[in-house]
Amino acid sequence: MEIVDLLKRILDVLERIEKKISNNGEEEKIKFDPFTLLELPDNLRSTAMALIKLGRGTASDVAKITGRGRAIESHYLNTLVKMGYAKKRREGRRVIYEIRG
Repeated sequence: MEIVDLLKRILDVLERIEKKISNNGEEEKIKFDPFTLLELPDNLRSTAMALIKLGRGTASDVAKITGRGRAIESHYLNTLVKMGYAKKRREGRRVIYEIRG
């Protein structure tokens, strides 16, 4: 039974990879709902809530809301980007973050 379960998980992963490839390289959108927010660790949840409040902003903007340092907020924001909950883009020297819709 363990082998069958492992093969099913491998098939699921391969299907997700195939779906990403068939979307012309576009990332699969991850739905960010209240239940997802509750599943996040407290530090990431605070950062995500601040970013939701802002709509879009820099790590410094988020740090003003959370009361934490810009560097730690930058780390948390990049973690949210890696998890697929946020996206970032450059505007000159600034990095702007926003929650994926």
